[in-house]
Amino acid sequence: MMSNSNAPATATRPTAASALSRASAPEPTGRRHRRKDCSSLSVERITTLAAAEEIATAWRDLHDRSGSGNPYASPDWLIPWARHFVRDRELALLAVYRDGTLIGMAPWYVRHAGPFRQVHMLGTGGHDHLTELPQVLTAPGEARSVLRAVLQHWSEVRSTWDWLELPMLEEQGWFEPEWLTEAGDRSFVQHKLTRPSVVLALPSDVPTLHQTMKRNLRESIHRARNRLDRAGRPWAVTAYAGEDDIRKALTVLAELHAARADLAGRRRHSDHLGVAEHRDFLADALGAMASREQAEILTLDVEGVPVAAQLVLRAPTATYVGPSGVDPAWWNFSPVTLLQLSAAESAVDRGHREFNLSTGPVVAKLRWSEQVVQNPEFIVCGPRGRSRAAFTAYRAVSAIVAVERDAAFHRTKTVARDIGMTGRRIRGRTRTGGARSFPPVPRGR
Repeated sequence: MMSNSNAPATATRPTAASALSRASAPEPTGRRHRRKDCSSLSVERITTLAAAEEIATAWRDLHDRSGSGNPYASPDWLIPWARHFVRDRELALLAVYRDGTLIGMAPWYVRHAGPFRQVHMLGTGGHDHLTELPQVLTAPGEARSVLRAVLQHWSEVRSTWDWLELPMLEEQGWFEPEWLTEAGDRSFVQHKLTRPSVVLALPSDVPTLHQTMKRNLRESIHRARNRLDRAGRPWAVTAYAGEDDIRKALTVLAELHAARADLAGRRRHSDHLGVAEHRDFLADALGAMASREQAEILTLDVEGVPVAAQLVLRAPTATYVGPSGVDPAWWNFSPVTLLQLSAAESAVDRGHREFNLSTGPVVAKLRWSEQVVQNPEFIVCGPRGRSRAAFTAYRAVSAIVAVERDAAFHRTKTVARDIGMTGRRIRGRTRTGGARSFPPVPRGR
């Protein structure tokens, strides 16, 4: 883990050229706002963690003003990610201002792969399983202006990078090749992938939510409650929303997530929380987000013992469900479905417009909604010959890796290790009474 606590707070401000001034350029018919957009924009490049933390307040305000449904665009998620996984000298955050007001944040960093330099969004590149929706954050109505501005910046420093990745959200539209040709750049762009998310549009009240749920989902929830009641043990859903509580509950979530990953007879799930540095990052990020009511961990407890857990993240207009976990002995009780219902009800109470069941449409998510929002990502290759040669090799290797990754995702796990299969001790905890025993999470004040 890299420490940047002593890094100097420096940020380079753009020259007049990089401020995108084109007052003298003729204005084509049908683009009457182009001169205003370009003449009043400026781009600031932030190259240290200290400088990123200085702008965090304005960044949070932009996240709120944007009406974003993406919790992964919050500085409370991305700054801890940079602190844990990026060297200070690699940071390349671009802050876009209109008349002194922050209207865009493009949180990039430059990753060195031998002699080549790749520009990634914070949350991607390495340790990218934790950040599901990277994006350039923009103020309402400013997406095209901001994206044009940041690509203009990279065109002006084209000798410092070989290719860059640009994820976009569906509402931001599609990559416009003119963003490159306007700058006289010989770079080219390719569509890399699309991140599909299952999204449920939320009504104004909880009774309507229940009434509009699909029939098979209502039956699953009814069946889960009946099975828990017939088990003859008291059960309840507990929310850990305080900064200290969520850090403590993260340990239980990680254990149950590992148990879910080892469940035999089901589609393979990677244990993304099994890496110590991932848990350290999440402890910092979730602690910061919980202090602003942007995160909580829900557990379903049977006789006070957690048997399932669900991470819930919040954006200004949406609730997003993150990683979950379940004790295999309680799998048939559908405890995660009950936790997601609790999260959806809370989202309605908060006035959120959407309930995002995360990326990757599968049957369990499509029971909630058949609305799939598709978020594209593009790669821009620099104009130099060495960049094109390296990019060609990179794309070939990436295609091979993608085939193996997708094949592994659709395999069914046939053998479990210890979890849910024997009475042996698992990470210091034992199965009792036919179920794995997790101690209650200590609560704060």
